[in-house]
Amino acid sequence: MLSDRWEGSYGTYNLNEVGVAGAQGFLLERPGRVVGAQVQWNNLADAPAPVPLQFWPDFGSDGYMWDLEAPIAEPFRCLSAADEGTWVDYVLDEPIVVSQPLHVFAGYEKERGADTPAILQEDFWYEGDLPHAGVRFLGVDDELYYLGLASPWYTWRIRLAVIYDDDILPADKPFRMLEAEVDDMGVSASSRVAWGDYDNDGDDDLMTSGPALWRNDGGTFTDVSATALPAGVGASGGVWGDYDNDGCLDFFGQGTSYTTGDLLLHNACDGTFDDVTLESGIHDIQSERDCDGDGTEEHSPTEGSGWTDVDNDGWLDLYMANYECSSEHDYFQNYDDRLWRNNGDGTFTDWTETAGVPTSNEAGRGVTVGDYDLDGDIDVFVSNYRLDRNFFLVNEGDGTLTNEANGNGTEGTLVNGAYGHTIGAVFGDIDNDGDFDMVHANLAHPFFYHFSDKSGVMMNDGSGVFTDEAASRGLYYRETHSNPSLFDADNDGDLDLFITSVYRERDSDFYENDGTGHFTLRNFESGLVQQNGWGAAVADPDGDGDLDLVAYQLFENEPATAHGWVKVTAVGGAGAGGLANRSAIGAVVMVTSALGDQMRMVSGGSGTGVQDSLTQHVGLGDDDRADRVTVWFPGGASVSVDDVLSGSRLWIHEDGRTSMGTVPPEW
Repeated sequence: MLSDRWEGSYGTYNLNEVGVAGAQGFLLERPGRVVGAQVQWNNLADAPAPVPLQFWPDFGSDGYMWDLEAPIAEPFRCLSAADEGTWVDYVLDEPIVVSQPLHVFAGYEKERGADTPAILQEDFWYEGDLPHAGVRFLGVDDELYYLGLASPWYTWRIRLAVIYDDDILPADKPFRMLEAEVDDMGVSASSRVAWGDYDNDGDDDLMTSGPALWRNDGGTFTDVSATALPAGVGASGGVWGDYDNDGCLDFFGQGTSYTTGDLLLHNACDGTFDDVTLESGIHDIQSERDCDGDGTEEHSPTEGSGWTDVDNDGWLDLYMANYECSSEHDYFQNYDDRLWRNNGDGTFTDWTETAGVPTSNEAGRGVTVGDYDLDGDIDVFVSNYRLDRNFFLVNEGDGTLTNEANGNGTEGTLVNGAYGHTIGAVFGDIDNDGDFDMVHANLAHPFFYHFSDKSGVMMNDGSGVFTDEAASRGLYYRETHSNPSLFDADNDGDLDLFITSVYRERDSDFYENDGTGHFTLRNFESGLVQQNGWGAAVADPDGDGDLDLVAYQLFENEPATAHGWVKVTAVGGAGAGGLANRSAIGAVVMVTSALGDQMRMVSGGSGTGVQDSLTQHVGLGDDDRADRVTVWFPGGASVSVDDVLSGSRLWIHEDGRTSMGTVPPEW
C-alpha cells in the first residue's frame, strides 16, 4: 500500500486511488528492432479478458520517464487469474525500429480508481547509476509536474525481445576517442576547453580548466602547465584573445565560485604567461550578495566569458556572465554580469553601466559573441540559467548594447513565469542561406517539460528574428543538454551539430546535417559520444584537413569519404594602422564554391566558457577549389582572394596582405 495522505504542493492525495502508469525502461546498446516482450501480471480477473501491454518511446533519456502521450504500440493478450505470476508473451505485429542507442519503455496504465491488472515488481532497486524503471501518478500535483508526479521505481517484471542490427567496429567509425599518454593527440582535458595557437607555430594548442595548458607540436600534445603558467593560479574554463595586440594570444580564465577570483594571463611571447589580473583592473568583486554570510565583499562566480570589441576601437573588451549564490545566506540570488572595456594600455575599465548591460538578477551561464547581423560590430548573446530569460545584446556601433532578446525570439518562451535553463549557445549558418542561425542547449527536466525551454534550433529569417525549429529539423529531446558545437564534420559543405549532456551516463548527441539544415542523429555510426560532458570545442590540431573535437578526451576525426576543404586565419591590423583587433575576433569569413556560399564567424568564445579554433574551416565537398574567399573585418574592411585550391591554409590580413602555408607569416 502507498500513502493514503501524501502531502503535495497543490493538495493531499491518496496514491492508492489516483491514476497510475508504470513502465520498465530498456536502453538498447545499438540500433535494432523490438519484436515483443514477456510480462508477469497481478490482479487479473477470474474470467479471461483482454490485457494490453503498452510500449512508449524515450522521454529525455533520464531512465525513468517515457512519452506517456505518444504510445508506439499496444498489443493485447487474453488472460485470466490462472496466468498470474507466469511469464506471458506479447508479440508485436510490427517491430519497433530503434535507430540509435535509446530507451524503449514497456508497461501499463490504469485509470483513477480502477481495479485493473498491474505488472508485478521485484523487491529490489535497479542496478547501476541510472534508474531504468519509473512510475507516474497521473494528475498528482500536475500544476507543477508534467502530467503528474513521477519517480524512479522498483524493477517491473518485464523482459524485452530485441533483434539487434549488425554492430559497427570502432575502426569503421569516423571518430575515435584518444587516450592521454597513449595516443600522440591524447589529452586529459576537463569539462571546459579552449583552442588557441599561443606559441604561433601554426597549430592550435589547448587550454582546459585548472588551468592546464597542452602544447601542440604538429599533432603531439604535451602538458606544459608547470613551465608555461604561473604557479598558484586557478580557473575553470576561459577564452583566448590577444588583448594587447602584440601578436601573441592571451588568456582569460573564469573563477566559478564566490571564493575564487577571475584570472588574466598575459602571453610573454616566449612560451610563458604572467598573471596580470591585478594590474589589468579586471575583477569580479562585488558587495550586492553575501553568499558566505560573513558580511564582506566576495567574488561573483563567472560561468561564461567572451572577448568582444564593444566600441570597435581595435582593442578587445571582455564580457563576463556571472552566476548565482546557492548557499543558505543568499539562496538563488544571482550576480550581475560585467563588461570590461580595454583602455589600450593593458588596463580595463568597468563599462557595464555605460554600455547598457542588463542588471536584472539573471543567472549567467554562457557567453557567445559574434557579428550575427553582419554590420561590422560584435554582438553578445548571454545564456541564462535557473528558468531566467536570455540576453541578446545587439551592438549599436557606438559602444552601447541593446537587449533585443524579447523581440528577436531568443529570450526563451515565458510559461508560468519561467523560461529555461540555457547553458550554452552557438552561432552558425545552419541552412547556408546567408545569415547566422543559433543553437541553444537547454537543460529541461521531463517533469517540468510543459514550462521549461528545451534545446532550440533558432533559425534566422534574414531580418534578425529567430524561430525555434528544433522539432521539425530533427532534434531529439534529451533532458540534460549542455553545450552545442557547430562544425562540418565530414567536409561536405554544411554544419553538423554536437551537443554535450551533463549528469552521469547521459550521452552527448551528434547530428548530421543533410545540406538543408535538417539533422539526423548519428551517435552510433559516428563514434562521437561522450557521457556527462560539459564543454566541447573543435579544431584541426593534426592539420589533416578535418575537424577534431575535444570533450574531456580528444576525438580524432577520420571521415570515410575524403572531401575538399580550405582553412582561413584572419589577422586584424590594430596596432599597425588597422581597425580590427589582432585576433580578428568578430570577423566573418565567406567561402564561395560550386556548393554555394558558406559563412563562418571568428568567435571570442561560446557556450559555457569554451572556444573553437580562431582558424575557420570550410568543407568543399567534391569541389577542388573555392572560387572566392572573403573576410569582413570588424570596422568594415574586407579582403577577398580568388581561386583558392582545396587543401589550402590561407592567411588574410586586414590591410590586404595574404599568405599560404601552415606557418604564420611574419606580419
